[in-house]
Formats: sequence, C-alpha cells, structure tokens
Amino acid sequence: MPVAVPIVAGTTIRGVAATLMMRKVLERHPNAFLITLANFGVTLPLHRSQQHIAHDIARGLEAQGRAPDSPVVLVGHSQGGLASLRYAVDHPKQVVHVISVGAPWDGSASAKRVSGLFRWVPRDITPALTDMAQGSAFLSQLHEDLPAIADRVTNIYSTHELFISPYTAAHIDLPGVSNHLISTEAEYRRHLAAYPDLRIDGHIEGRITHIGEMNAPEVRAVIWAKVEEVSAAVRRGDFDEGRSA
Repeated sequence: MPVAVPIVAGTTIRGVAATLMMRKVLERHPNAFLITLANFGVTLPLHRSQQHIAHDIARGLEAQGRAPDSPVVLVGHSQGGLASLRYAVDHPKQVVHVISVGAPWDGSASAKRVSGLFRWVPRDITPALTDMAQGSAFLSQLHEDLPAIADRVTNIYSTHELFISPYTAAHIDLPGVSNHLISTEAEYRRHLAAYPDLRIDGHIEGRITHIGEMNAPEVRAVIWAKVEEVSAAVRRGDFDEGRSA
C-alpha cells in the first residue's frame, strides 16, 4: 500500500474553505487526507495543537485501514507547514518525509502585526500567531531541532508569499533541506544574484501567490513526484529512524 499523505492546512482554513482550497491537491492521491488546525490556528499555541494533529493523523490512518503508527509523508501549507515540521521532528519513526509549502520559517511579519493588535489584552489571545513571529520560542526551538531530520525535508516557497516578508524568510537554510522556489524566470535570475548563499534545488516557474500555492498544478506536480519517490523507497525498505527515504 502506498504511503499515507496527511495534508495540514494553514491558519483559519477550515470547513468549506479548507475543502475548496485543498480539493485539487487531495484529488491527485487516493491516500491523502486533510487536517485542519485546532481553533483555526489562532487561539491555541502551536505546541498544544500538536496533540490535535497527532489525533487527526491517527484517525485518518484508521479510516484508510492502517495502523496508527503507519509511515506518512506530511504536507503542510503556511502555519500547517510549521506544524508539520514540528510533528516530523517529534515523530521520526513515523514521518518518512515532510513537505512544507509557504511556511514562515524565519517568522511572519503579518502574524506579528495581528498579534500586536491585542497587546492591551491581559493575556495572549492569539498565541499561535505569536508563535509564528520572528524569534518566538516555538520557532527558535524548531530551528534548533530540525537539523536532525533535515535530509527528509522538501521546502517550497514563492517570491509572492504575501504574508511572509521578505519572501526569503520562507527559505530553510539548513544542510540537507531541499528548497524549491516558485518564481518567474526573471525573478529566479534576480534571486540567484541577490541571494547566492540561499541554495535553490528546484525552480517552479510561475507567478503564484501564497494563497494559490496548494492549487497550482506546477506545485502539485513537485509534491506528488516527491511522494511517489518516497513511497518507492519505503517499499524497498530504504527507511529507518536514522535515515531518510
């Protein structure tokens, strides 16, 4: 049986919105299933949302007739990408690969601005947004921990991230991570000239914004090619906790 593919949606993407936004990417693979963040990814700290993600992955695997600890390739968009990276670090025996798309690796300026609007409230009512701000405790810990599984991470981001500024804050600059940039050819050339130290392993040509990333056929093609590659490696037995598939 091919590897299961839980897909974790981003902030506020639930219900009909989640179904519509992820419909095309889910249609491509019969072993994919959708996970949405608890409390819309706003009022629950990201470390606590991991409990809900673990529960939803187990439930999705059960629905497919699999054991709760079956191997998975995790795909996460935006905040869902950060949540997927955290889950992969904490469950290295289960997650054979993780694909983050438009994840604010170095923080989201827009999340910081929104959470700052509530500074006058006695307690933090948007802790998940606070966790996505540059330098947060959540991001700092993730930066410290991710190198352990960096060789099983594929990261995709766009020059038109909208909510991540500069867009290079979505680049995961760690040895082993495979970074793919979505951009026009002219933007790609400018990126290479401006950021020679930010290695790009793949170029996805197009002018695609953060909102459209998961539905863009060019992005979906990269995601599912990686899923098939990893699935084949798992079938061959080329995966264990200490080795990427």
